[in-house]
Amino acid sequence: MPVPIDLFVMSKCPDAVYCESVFSTVLKKVNAEVVLNFNYIAQYNGSEPFAHSCMHGTSECLGNIQQLCFQHEYPDPHDWFAFALCLNKQYHQIGLDNKLAQYCAKQVRRSYSPVEKCTNSSLGVGLLTESAQKTKQLGVRCTIFIDNKLRCVHDGSWKVRNCPGGWKVEDFIQTIEDAYYK
Repeated sequence: MPVPIDLFVMSKCPDAVYCESVFSTVLKKVNAEVVLNFNYIAQYNGSEPFAHSCMHGTSECLGNIQQLCFQHEYPDPHDWFAFALCLNKQYHQIGLDNKLAQYCAKQVRRSYSPVEKCTNSSLGVGLLTESAQKTKQLGVRCTIFIDNKLRCVHDGSWKVRNCPGGWKVEDFIQTIEDAYYK
């Protein structure tokens, strides 16, 4: 049975960029079937342009929606994770407009048109609302869950007390493979 991996992130957060980079390496090396999910950190605020407040500003809310819409339109993790990693190369530019998202969609050989349609619709905000609610229920930030269990927190650095089993690529691989082969 595939091992679920949930990353609780923000599209413009340096901690999230780091966690996603680490997991890019983990996923290339792990010898187990996994299901990867991103969950976004945002607070509902009906007076904001995207009905949410995000820690790194309105552009981060748009970036979160762009990533959620890309995942909605192209559910294969090879596509949407590659899209997110491309965005991360210029994460300060995420959500400022559609240019970076269009560029990254092209880099992963996918059309940005359906993503843009989703981003500009109530569907995009709805995806963010659903994702933010899940994150809020767990009360987490820049956090990694493996096999539905808290595995590690990165908040400026790996938090030793919140990373049982370590925080190196090999440590995450071991946790995933232990869960997969149990």
